[in-house]
Amino acid sequence: MKNTGDKAIRTAVMAGLTAASAGVLAAIGQPLIIMLGVRAASLITIAVPAVGGILTVCSGADLISAVMKERRLAISENSTQRLDIAADGSYKEDMTSPDATRERLNRISSASPRLSGLMGNCITQLDRMDELQRRQGELLTLNQAAYLKDTVGTLDQVEKEICLNLRGVVNQCIVAGEGADVSRLDMDKVESILSQNQKLLEQSKELLVVSADWIDKYNSQEGGADRSLLDNWIKVIQDTIKGIDRN
Repeated sequence: MKNTGDKAIRTAVMAGLTAASAGVLAAIGQPLIIMLGVRAASLITIAVPAVGGILTVCSGADLISAVMKERRLAISENSTQRLDIAADGSYKEDMTSPDATRERLNRISSASPRLSGLMGNCITQLDRMDELQRRQGELLTLNQAAYLKDTVGTLDQVEKEICLNLRGVVNQCIVAGEGADVSRLDMDKVESILSQNQKLLEQSKELLVVSADWIDKYNSQEGGADRSLLDNWIKVIQDTIKGIDRN
C-alpha cells in the first residue's frame, strides 16, 4: 500500500507541476514572445504542458497498474487464506453426513450427465441405509426396546462408513472434471466401493431381522432370551468396517 501511496503522490505532483507550468507560461507569454519570437514561444508554450501531460498520464497509468496489482495480490491472499482455513479443518465438507454426500452426488450428476446413472446408484445406497435405520428405529420405538440402542449406534456407524466409501467415488469424479463419463473413472475401484457398501447394507438388513426375532423372544421370555446371535451380527458388521481398505 505504501508503494501505491507513493505513486499517487507522484501523479498528483506531476499534475500540479503541469498545471503550474501552464499558468507560468500564460503569465509571461508576452515577454517570452518578445525575447524568443512568436514561433519559438509558441513551441515552448505547447511543448511544456504536453510533456507534463504525458508524464502525468504515464504516472497515472503506473498508479492504476499498481492499484490493480495490489488488488490481485489481495484476492490471491484471500484465496490462500480460504485454502488454509479449509486445510486446517476449521471448515470442511462433512462427507460422513448422508445429506452432504447426497448433495455432492447430485451436483456431480448435474455437471456430468453421463455420470448420472452411477450417481443414482450411489444415492440409492444412501436411501436404502436411511430406510433400514427408519425401520430399526420404528422397531425399537414400538417395543420400547431401549435395551437395543447399541444396534442403532451400529447402523449409524454403517451409514458413516458408506458415506466415507462414496467419497472415493466423489474424488474420482472431481479429478475427471465436469462433463466426464465412466471411461475417465477407475471403474474397478468404483465397483469395489459399491460392493463394500452393498455388503454393509445386507449385513445391516440381517441385523434388523435378528433384532426383530430377539425382541419377540425377549418379550415372551421376560428378558431371559439369549442375544448371542444379535451380538455376533454386530461384531460381523464391525469387523467388516475395520477391514475396509480405501486406498
